[in-house]
Amino acid sequence: MTNDLTTASATASSARGAPAGRPAWRYIPAAAGVAYLAAWVTGLSVWPVNLALNATASQEAASHAAHPAEAAAQYLLAEGLAALLLAVVLASALLPRLRGRAGRRVTTSAAIFGAVAVTVSLTQCVIGLVLTAAAADHHVTTSGELFRLLNRLDGVKMLALATTALCLAAAQRPSPARPRWLRVTAVLLALALAASGYAYLTLTNSLAWTAYVSGVLLIVWVTGTGIALTARQHRASTLSPHDLHTISIHHPERSQGK
Repeated sequence: MTNDLTTASATASSARGAPAGRPAWRYIPAAAGVAYLAAWVTGLSVWPVNLALNATASQEAASHAAHPAEAAAQYLLAEGLAALLLAVVLASALLPRLRGRAGRRVTTSAAIFGAVAVTVSLTQCVIGLVLTAAAADHHVTTSGELFRLLNRLDGVKMLALATTALCLAAAQRPSPARPRWLRVTAVLLALALAASGYAYLTLTNSLAWTAYVSGVLLIVWVTGTGIALTARQHRASTLSPHDLHTISIHHPERSQGK
């Protein structure tokens, strides 16, 4: 973040003087990241049919009408719950940087596009539930239009997440607290999301397979980021005054927020 030394010192002090239950807050990013993985895996596993992006209204309506409970569960988990958990991980990563001065513009961009992605996902959850109800009531045309809208919104969400991942990769310098592999994963994720986002925006079914690549990378990135943030907070809380003094001597750029 912008000031690793100050953050580490403050966290260590609060850990020594805070009530016994307070350190549990440090595990929220990791818990949210792991829960994000569980929500996606469960949501995808309950839905038995993978429709083509250019599926007809009758095909889509028949699929949702045959599996209304599974469809509703998928939208609630993969779009609704996953969006809230993503918001927790992104907030944990971005809020400390927003309070600092270094990299404010890049961090703000990440926050804006991350908020767009979360908002779109929550909107998709609502649309998906309405779509499922329409299909169950045999409103074929309505459910077909909502299905196309849902896919196009997926494209918007993917492009917003791609930008978020790139901004976070640019804002964070590799360190033991923020491993280099997460930065590499963020770049690969952005490239994959750009391809799948285009496919979903244009309903190009021949490129729909790219969503499998970007989906796996997204889960790895979000879960890995949550775990890395918790690991950083844990290391900072266990630093002794001697460790903090050593950091300030050997890594002065951290105390300057570079």
